[in-house]
Amino acid sequence: MEKSVHRPTAWHVTHWSADPFSLGAYSALLPGGTRQHRSDLGQVLHERLVIAGEACDTRAPAMTHGAWNDGQRAAKAAMAAGARKVIVIGAGCAGLAAAQRLRGQGIDCIVLEARGRTGGRTHTVELGSVKADEGAAWLQHFAENPLAAIAQRQGLPCIETDFSRPLAAASDGVLPDVEGAWAAFIERVDRQLPLSEAISGYMATLDPAGVRATQFAIDANLVLEACLPVTQLSVSALDEEGVGHGDRMLPGGYSELVDVLAQNLDIRLNTPVTHIDWSRAGVRVNDETCDFCICTVPVGVLKTLHFTPELPETQQRALAHLGMGKLEKVILQFDERWWPSSSSGYLRWYDVPASWGEWLDLTDAVGKPTVAGLIAADAIARQFSGRTDEQIAMAACEALEAWAAAIGPTP
Repeated sequence: MEKSVHRPTAWHVTHWSADPFSLGAYSALLPGGTRQHRSDLGQVLHERLVIAGEACDTRAPAMTHGAWNDGQRAAKAAMAAGARKVIVIGAGCAGLAAAQRLRGQGIDCIVLEARGRTGGRTHTVELGSVKADEGAAWLQHFAENPLAAIAQRQGLPCIETDFSRPLAAASDGVLPDVEGAWAAFIERVDRQLPLSEAISGYMATLDPAGVRATQFAIDANLVLEACLPVTQLSVSALDEEGVGHGDRMLPGGYSELVDVLAQNLDIRLNTPVTHIDWSRAGVRVNDETCDFCICTVPVGVLKTLHFTPELPETQQRALAHLGMGKLEKVILQFDERWWPSSSSGYLRWYDVPASWGEWLDLTDAVGKPTVAGLIAADAIARQFSGRTDEQIAMAACEALEAWAAAIGPTP
């Protein structure tokens, strides 16, 4: 590989797909999956066990506030069951929400967390003096986001990202009207067909320019959002909202907010759970027993847990229609900002095949030239396979350089 012209001074590469406590980034609807499967997964079982988290939330799946809201739902279920002692599995946003709600009601609650830290798929890393999020990075749907309200009450800075105005370029020529192509696709695609068939049928009606624009739109607005190839996605994934509703980032990192959410809770770190026995009136988790268990582990991990008895058919069917999207991030830091500056801080790169499609320029927020790039689905294997973290970071840097060259000089 040729040496990059602009070598970063520091970098961080994520590996959420290989992390045994996440096995992916967030939930996605597999072929045949619907929002009903999310609701089904979260049904309360015999007033003593409930699965909770972003995968069960139909309003904000794959988002931290979806996890928080569903954790609150689970806590209400425990209270309705008259639980006096509750075990919460997982100290991510859902687990912390449930534990805080229960603690506020004076209910005995312990949180078992497999990692040596809280936060789950939210985690802030440090590159020198700069803090950046390797997991969730935005407070989405800000106006209606309860985590945003908490952040504001705590006085945490929040910086808006305008996703409607990316500084964008394509690797193979002039950038087409990607958003126009997406709007036309959403309006005309046959939703009665499996998604991959629906896309193929729609593409067959377009000229080459239309196919190119639509492929860019699908790569950016569907694959990069749901984080799986279209062959592994339900047509219902088209209806699940993503970014773009006044979303704001935390320049000090999500961990500042997580630390607030975890205050005054009984959290047992480095305590992985593999077996949940809910065969009796009391639930047994590891060596602990309780009246009620709230399990908030990610879908990928949930499928590896052993339940006694097995989960009912409804939950098993729901799990079969839910998978984990694959999304990774590289954070690159430089001595100077050599790339074109975007007023929105949001960059888009339409590559063939898709690669590092989405970038957030953190420079103005953190005070040092820093960018974070996102890559999803099968593009991860193309960029990660057989490479060290340093090689992955350099490949991402080359993609950023290609984007900057395609943009050309900007004011």
